[in-house]
Amino acid sequence: MSSTSPIRLAIADDHILFRKGLRALLTGFDEMEVLFEAGDGQDLLERLDSVPVRPDVILMDLQMPILDGLQTTRLLRVQYPQVRVIIISMHDEPELIESLKSEGAFGYLLKNASPEEMRRLIYAAVGRKVTATV
Repeated sequence: MSSTSPIRLAIADDHILFRKGLRALLTGFDEMEVLFEAGDGQDLLERLDSVPVRPDVILMDLQMPILDGLQTTRLLRVQYPQVRVIIISMHDEPELIESLKSEGAFGYLLKNASPEEMRRLIYAAVGRKVTATV
């Protein structure tokens, strides 16, 4: 991936207001492009199967109906190993975070993280260095 190409993202969260807010925030970063949103893990996997371009990074809630973040991360690790997963949740138990990483999540963000923390983690997931702050 060249450093000038946008980082392609997908968002999976069952709360529509959170999804829309996150999308608005991410599209404010020039170097990021949100490809699609999904309401749960099953919806996410179906969309991944139907899009011509895969996201580089998926920002995904931990607690969702049908397929939660952990179940979806396990499936993504097998079906789309090149896609990086960042779990976003309000839970901050160290054992949970380590478990998610051992199951294939690249990173973990609390829902009260700053936009700059999220941006840095997304950059790290695709192997880029953050050059300027917003």
